[in-house]
Amino acid sequence: MEPADLAINKLIILSILNRIPGVTLNQLTTIALETLYMDYFEFVTAFEELSRDQMAAESIRKGETRVDATGRPVSRCDMTPKGRSVYQTLENRIPLPIRSYLAQACAGWQRDIRLQNVLSASCDPDGNGLYTVRLRQNDGIKDLIDLCLTIPDRLMGQLICERWKRHPQTVYLGLLSLLTGEPAPVPDPILPDTGYAAGELEKPAADPNDGPQPDPLQQSIFDRESDGAGH
Repeated sequence: MEPADLAINKLIILSILNRIPGVTLNQLTTIALETLYMDYFEFVTAFEELSRDQMAAESIRKGETRVDATGRPVSRCDMTPKGRSVYQTLENRIPLPIRSYLAQACAGWQRDIRLQNVLSASCDPDGNGLYTVRLRQNDGIKDLIDLCLTIPDRLMGQLICERWKRHPQTVYLGLLSLLTGEPAPVPDPILPDTGYAAGELEKPAADPNDGPQPDPLQQSIFDRESDGAGH
């Protein structure tokens, strides 16, 4: 790998750390590779040199609640003050298309990470042959929901957790409706290829000269009656 390419790879990694402090190592790896500017081995080389030169740091935070597939707390990566100084000086050396991509991709990752931080679901055996499902939702300040359920089997518990993660708003509104007896408001569906809810799209202005349109079915019936009267 050319020294110039290695330098750009380091700046790309620093850019991600600048935009997403505390990103996990797996997330950092994925975002870096998605730029298509480096492969896995080039990423490892660049990140190791950043760590060696004390521009980036990887550590397991005290009280970390998120675990990896092996059940161990995940490690998180941050930019050091030295790395921030270098990044601010050399940021413009990152190719413009890569900078534009990082701005968009990191914004999406930030939304996903915030969702992971505010929404959680777990299903664990309770020691009595049953399972405890815990559903939580936090708005960043306080818990909106912290609900524990005793479930007879693991499959049912996992289905509840998956539905909670996919449709938290629907479950939350349905629960409020059940407890209050009031009908639950239905969230506007997102229209495909627009990114907007159906209610958010601007409706065309009505023409004041347009009157009510006849029902096509009724019109066809009237037409048939007129035709029959004329024979």
